[in-house]
Amino acid sequence: MLVLVFLALWPGDVSWLMDEPRLIANAWHANHDGRLAVGGLYGNFGIRYGPLPTQIYQFLLLLTHDPYTLVVLHVLLSAGVTGFALLWLARSLGLPGWFVVGVLISPYVAAYQRVLWDASYAMPVGALALASFADFLRTQRAWSLRVCVVTSVLVPTIHPQSLPLAVPLLGWLAWQQRAALWRDRRALCIAGIIVLVFDGFYFVQFAGQLFARLSGSVQKGYPGGGSHLASALAPFLGGRFLCGGDYLEKLAPLIAPGWLHVAAQACAMLFYPLAWLGIGVSACSAWRAARRQPTMTAGESVTLVLLVAIVLQALLFGAMRIPAAPQYYFGTFALHVLAALLGVSALRQWRIGAVLGGLYVVGSAILTLEATISIHQHGYERPNWPKLTTSVNIARQLDAFSDTSALTDVAVYQKAPQALRTLRLLLPPDPATTPRLSGRLFITDTVTELSSSAEPPPGSASIEITPLPKDWVPDPSTW
Repeated sequence: MLVLVFLALWPGDVSWLMDEPRLIANAWHANHDGRLAVGGLYGNFGIRYGPLPTQIYQFLLLLTHDPYTLVVLHVLLSAGVTGFALLWLARSLGLPGWFVVGVLISPYVAAYQRVLWDASYAMPVGALALASFADFLRTQRAWSLRVCVVTSVLVPTIHPQSLPLAVPLLGWLAWQQRAALWRDRRALCIAGIIVLVFDGFYFVQFAGQLFARLSGSVQKGYPGGGSHLASALAPFLGGRFLCGGDYLEKLAPLIAPGWLHVAAQACAMLFYPLAWLGIGVSACSAWRAARRQPTMTAGESVTLVLLVAIVLQALLFGAMRIPAAPQYYFGTFALHVLAALLGVSALRQWRIGAVLGGLYVVGSAILTLEATISIHQHGYERPNWPKLTTSVNIARQLDAFSDTSALTDVAVYQKAPQALRTLRLLLPPDPATTPRLSGRLFITDTVTELSSSAEPPPGSASIEITPLPKDWVPDPSTW
């Protein structure tokens, strides 16, 4: 609970750039039209993502249009479900649940649980899929099976990077648990109908896009991606997402004493050897289980699924040349956490699992605390991103004017005017006020009126500032 409170702290400090405003605008327009969103944004390979995140934002917008409250609700939902699922997973397999605290509070995980994005929802949904799978194998509870099937089907629609998680889970159930699936066929059919109500149109559209573009996408690979071999090593580089030692260095000044920051980085880096050890433990467990066929414990089945998923992630990332950047581990997030949990558990017999795992938790907490305070004090200085609170203040100031365009020298607003235009949907002018026409508005971190003789600063450009219209897409030249 304390972790959730911390993650919800200073909601105005979150980034609010390109995709997030478009997602919220799409949800707003869907609500305005009285319909469910039928799809999400389009990815790098020209294939549309599923509607689940947008539909979640539709629900949140029914509760509030206040951007800060939206962030808090999103944190409680996303991080709350992620934490619950990881604790459920640890309990089902007899693994140390306290390690989950370090995972939730690690810099990148904490940041992406706060941002109003779509792909980050793969973390809670994927964690639920894996946790319910482990619980079902241990208890044979029907509701765990239903949760596993539904979440395993949905998580790749959030982002296809989740396929290495979903395919082994569904494949294992179809191979080893056919009898259980048949026994629960009525409930699963009802669940399938509900999923089709929300996602049916998307599945048809996705199938058409996949047929038309998959071969070309594989041939081209990820735009600007590296070598196939480097990308295939992604399963062993989950620490890039779950360590976060470089997170603040890319955004804002370091404010902790140098020795403390370096020590925290070293502690967070322990995730790498813990996860590698967990992969080794999984391989040994699978080998023992294979020699002891046909019986397999729940833990052995889960570790075998983990190994299959690692192979699939290597094949997918390698074939598509997907870089091992932090944002491409959302879909397999739960798998990497499981690997580290297995590593910590394996070291308990030598009484050093708690020490190394505890150091990781402390290191993650220090790095995230430093990042939270630094960004609150200095903002996103290095890429010069406006914080959500800056954009909200600008949108509220624009409500006093009837202008449809304004000048700005802020690169983010020039490239992504939706950052302001979506907020103008959420924060309309007070009906009691009469906006006036200026004709000389200039936007920096505030709104000013240029005098008739004043020249705008170099690099200024005109942007649209009207509320973002339905089905708006950015100019491809700005991507």
